[in-house]
Amino acid sequence: MSNLKLFSLLSVSSLALFAAGCASGNNAGHTAQTITFENPGTQTVGAPLTVSATANSGLAVSFTSATPSDCTVSGTTVIFGAAGTCTIDASVAGNSTYEAASQVAQSFTVNPAIGPTTTIYIAGYAVTSMSVATADNTLAEEWQLASGSPTATSTALSMPNGMISSQANAIAVSGSNVYVAGYASNSTSQTAVYWLNNGAATILPSGMTSSQANAIAVSGSNVYVAGYEENSAGNGNAVLWVNGTATTLSPPSGMAYSYAAGITVSGSNVYVAGFAWNNNSDESAVLWVNGAATLLPMPSGLTGEYYAYGIAASGGEVYVSGHTDSSANLDSAISWVNNGTPTTLPIPPNDTVGNTDALGITVSGSDVYVAGGGTNGATGVGNAAYWINGAATTLPMPSNIQDSTASSSAVGIAVSGSDVYAVGTVVDSGVTAVYWVNGGAATLLPMSSGTSESFANAIAVANQ
Repeated sequence: MSNLKLFSLLSVSSLALFAAGCASGNNAGHTAQTITFENPGTQTVGAPLTVSATANSGLAVSFTSATPSDCTVSGTTVIFGAAGTCTIDASVAGNSTYEAASQVAQSFTVNPAIGPTTTIYIAGYAVTSMSVATADNTLAEEWQLASGSPTATSTALSMPNGMISSQANAIAVSGSNVYVAGYASNSTSQTAVYWLNNGAATILPSGMTSSQANAIAVSGSNVYVAGYEENSAGNGNAVLWVNGTATTLSPPSGMAYSYAAGITVSGSNVYVAGFAWNNNSDESAVLWVNGAATLLPMPSGLTGEYYAYGIAASGGEVYVSGHTDSSANLDSAISWVNNGTPTTLPIPPNDTVGNTDALGITVSGSDVYVAGGGTNGATGVGNAAYWINGAATTLPMPSNIQDSTASSSAVGIAVSGSDVYAVGTVVDSGVTAVYWVNGGAATLLPMSSGTSESFANAIAVANQ
């Protein structure tokens, strides 16, 4: 009788365990399930994230934070309490049919919030159609990030009458006004333009077949735009527009043609950076001061062509950034101060060959910031970077990068207080405009409706 009672108790226990199934840890005979949980990408403090994941069983997925000091989860909403790295775990319990799924974790960078009195403006363009037979149609774009609204907004800038494509190359802020410079084109030529406060484009006059605006600066009530114009034969020169009036920036002695890439104004002085070339197409970096051209010196020990792109002025000194284009195809990022001997900027940490470039430059106090990038010699992949007083930092890819051979480049840089903002482009499964904050992972900028790719070309900071 005692043996029968023991058998009965064991039978009841076994039946209960079988009924509980996978939920009680007994996976024998139950169906496996998996979780699909995509990395949400780089996020920003102050912008809640709604996460989602699916299980092939159709059962509900639950989320928990493995890094509660940086982020917390309530249901499917993630709140970011501090900049850093957030790790979210996705789980699915088992039931009478399915065994419990293996937990899936995703980690991603959380950037700091935009400063309480700071607004960031970014200029670039988006691709509106792709065709093998015809050129891409592009649309000038302006992005804005502000404190309290950490998710960027995008605005498509107006297209001038008769034009089918446009691109924004530069941006400047003066008081409450935002100026964007670039060009618009039809099927045969392009025309330099600028936009004020997202309004109608102002066409800049040119006596040549084609023109474009590459840089813009504002001082008092004066608007300065630098760019390039050329004739039907493809020959042309740098040009400076002041309040819509054009002046040709002649090349230095011995040079035939010129190109303006950057501009800054300090007091009564107008500084323009660019390059010039002779009839043999040998190109050299140039600095114009109030219209007078000077060839910038080539770094010692380097040969080939070299260019100037970025320019900034502070404390009576003028800073220029650019790069060489050596005969060995190993470019070197360089900078100049006051026409002096150039400084060759070091190779960024993630790169292994001396193939670097420098584009944007800004100065804050006694600190000089340069945006550009380098190349990994083993993979050939380009990596965005910036230099602060000559010390290089490689800028990380977005947290949700898909292609291991994805590349990036930085073209513009701005500083607000202790925060450093850089902009550029990431080439992953597509091409997307991005920004970086304080050396953290890149954040993708949103695209306007109907666009497929985007590029960021310049950045400006407004402090209220």
